[in-house]
Amino acid sequence: MSDITVADSPLHQALGELGAAYSEVAGRAVVRHFGDTLGEYNAVRETVGVAERGDRARIRMWGKDPAKMLHGMITNDLLKAPEGQGVYAAMLTAKGRTLAELRAFRRPGEVLMEIPREALAGTVEHLRKFVPPMFARWGDVSDEVGELGAYGPNAAALVERVLGVDVSGMAEDGFLAAEFGGVAVMVAGTRYVGNETGFDLFAPVAALPALWAALLAPGDLGVRPVGLAAIETLRIEAGRPRYGADLSEEVIPTEAFEETGMMGRAISFTKGCYTGQEVIVRIAHRGHVNRHLRGFLLGDGPAPAVGTPIFRADTGKEAGRLTSVAFSPMMGQAVALGYARRELEPGAEVLIGAADGPAAKVVRLPFQRGPV
Repeated sequence: MSDITVADSPLHQALGELGAAYSEVAGRAVVRHFGDTLGEYNAVRETVGVAERGDRARIRMWGKDPAKMLHGMITNDLLKAPEGQGVYAAMLTAKGRTLAELRAFRRPGEVLMEIPREALAGTVEHLRKFVPPMFARWGDVSDEVGELGAYGPNAAALVERVLGVDVSGMAEDGFLAAEFGGVAVMVAGTRYVGNETGFDLFAPVAALPALWAALLAPGDLGVRPVGLAAIETLRIEAGRPRYGADLSEEVIPTEAFEETGMMGRAISFTKGCYTGQEVIVRIAHRGHVNRHLRGFLLGDGPAPAVGTPIFRADTGKEAGRLTSVAFSPMMGQAVALGYARRELEPGAEVLIGAADGPAAKVVRLPFQRGPV
């Protein structure tokens, strides 16, 4: 693996001309915003935002039977996925703890995995230990295969105009092959960004500047470049857990997925054995976990830091912690994702930071206006 950053990439000049401001994700410089985070957020909600997804990494697996090899390492059923349908899954330790979340796309002769960049080092180490070269080989191709995203109500129209393919009925995690300027592009459906219609475009890194320019060109669609700050706010509003924030080796995936409506998307209870399965099945038979990922309405005060503890309002006892925090334009206040004891149902009041801290309300995910 190399130490490539956005500043070294073919896209650097185009991003800089648009006023890109950077932050770092797992050692990689990523566009934080283009000078107007609220405007970028509104573009995704109202028209379409285009992003360079430097916060994601990509791993290619090939060889004798890459799909079968990966199938035995993840929580979802890759082998039974229909043609053109990827799977979302978790990769676990033997104790059922989360090493990574990923999307896996089974293509002729190979599988392409997309993961949060924060999960890359752990995933690479896991593959190095447990993938026999005689069955499959793999490589981190993040520096060769780039990723752009288009998200919002006009995203389908934009992708169809630029790539000439029909994506109107594409399901989440569905994918298809397209072409741009004689170069192969893979289009994958997503709802990660605010639950809005979205598509991630995978193409050779050298082709990204021309593809980026083409995506930004249609003035009638309201296209706007967006950075990670807006994407993170939209992710939180959508109640989507992310590795490096709400998912880690401290988390059993059931804790994150059960109350967010993602169990069916992430975990198969009918597939064969996989690493960590015993823990997941035992929890399913027991009927519950002791904590859930919940939403929290924090009011209009200063947003607390990630990791801030949550306390029960009735007893003053610590009952969880916040894992992702943002100001939500949709809700008109600061909101958070966090883990709380399972008895703290939506509608409950909790205290933030201390037993006498400011009050917050537990709500169902995804966040939405109206009753909890």
